[in-house]
Amino acid sequence: MVDTVEKRVYELIKPWNGRSWLTFKIPPLHGDSSLNQTMNMDDEEAQDLLDEIFTEFGLKHSDLDFSVYFPQHNRKEAKPLTINMLIESARAGRWLYD
Repeated sequence: MVDTVEKRVYELIKPWNGRSWLTFKIPPLHGDSSLNQTMNMDDEEAQDLLDEIFTEFGLKHSDLDFSVYFPQHNRKEAKPLTINMLIESARAGRWLYD
């Protein structure tokens, strides 16, 4: 069962989910999809999307250590920033991870 928070988070993310350059298909989104790995968003796109989500749900931007998910030097060290993390944090009213 999808609640209103989950539905709204997906609504906010959907416009940012682009087509694959290999298949030209839009990949399906699910809870384990990550902004930085699955969707391969760059830093600026992710910051814009996170700003929308954090503003919508009243989360503090300062609670998120962006560099954990989008390190400046070695992207291979990034932890996945998943849709489930965003949903759970939105439900809780605060960022739950890092």
